[in-house]
Amino acid sequence: MNRRLTGILASVFQLRQSEIRPELTKADVGTWDSLKQMDLVLSLESEYDISLVIPDIIRMVSVANIIEVLKEKGVDLAD
Repeated sequence: MNRRLTGILASVFQLRQSEIRPELTKADVGTWDSLKQMDLVLSLESEYDISLVIPDIIRMVSVANIIEVLKEKGVDLAD
């Protein structure tokens, strides 16, 4: 996985980077609530210089979906 993205997710959700994997979902992370979702959105927008819209935000309920949304926005997630 992309180190930059892993770092953002670990920081926002207060997890170890080793815990971040594509199959991780909102249901798996106790700290992933609506406020953390907005922290995530702001962090991603700032880090990757993108704008996320409501449909993107709603889709981001797993790491795999976050990756999908970022790729659709043109973010290069190659390490």
